[in-house]
Amino acid sequence: MAASKTQGAVARMQEDRDGSCSTVGGVGYGDSKDCILEPLSLPESPGGTTTLEGSPSVPCIFCEEHFPVAEQDKLLKHMIIEHKIVIADVKLVADFQRYILYWRKRFTEQPITDFCSVIRINSTAPFEEQENYFLLCDVLPEDRILREELQKQRLREILEQQQQERNDTNFHGVCMFCNEEFLGNRSVILNHMAREHAFNIGLPDNIVNCNEFLCTLQKKLDNLQCLYCEKTFRDKNTLKDHMRKKQHRKINPKNREYDRFYVINYLVRLSFHNLKFDCSTANKIFLRTN
Repeated sequence: MAASKTQGAVARMQEDRDGSCSTVGGVGYGDSKDCILEPLSLPESPGGTTTLEGSPSVPCIFCEEHFPVAEQDKLLKHMIIEHKIVIADVKLVADFQRYILYWRKRFTEQPITDFCSVIRINSTAPFEEQENYFLLCDVLPEDRILREELQKQRLREILEQQQQERNDTNFHGVCMFCNEEFLGNRSVILNHMAREHAFNIGLPDNIVNCNEFLCTLQKKLDNLQCLYCEKTFRDKNTLKDHMRKKQHRKINPKNREYDRFYVINYLVRLSFHNLKFDCSTANKIFLRTN
């Protein structure tokens, strides 16, 4: 019952957001100025024992419950059920942890109705059966600016990481197909796998967090899983024969797990209408500078 009511609330909120954004007992943003009074101050890292490195956790916006970053959906479900707040287009938030920390602080400074549309469900039912849900979305200028700043900050971090990997000559890796070891730059092993094993995951300069990418692929192979069709096989020889005969020596393009390893995916999330990039930034992304 709670789940169906929640889904109905989310649907109503999205409809309201895409339409006129009229609210019941809340605020409308149609006439809001496209600015905020003070510049946004993004949190650098959470306090206490949680950090942005290692195995970070994210607190609930309203209470002391914490959830691992990898279990983001559990936090979102908790906030809907326990606090009746929905975050719109959460998959487009570049840094979910900093986003939550920012609004956690802001909600201690002002009432939630100053920021969120208020949607009343079961409005025709008796008063005691009516419920209010809150929608936090980028219709609010402050939220939109926050999302854009987080996107730009994440892109800067990714470009710095990419440049570091381009210049790194201390890379050490083992080919996942023939176990040959490689030292030097990451491009050596990627080019080897493309040339010798017809396994091409893209140009080295288009990839970021290469070590994590290779470890992710190796783990799948260790679990006897085909990288393309993602079927699991009984032993390594059967898996190798399958990938060779079916020409499955490539990754599954529909698997969104790999998106974070390609620099272009950090750019396409940005709104070209609202954000401007200079030529040097574009060159860093699209051109090879080794």
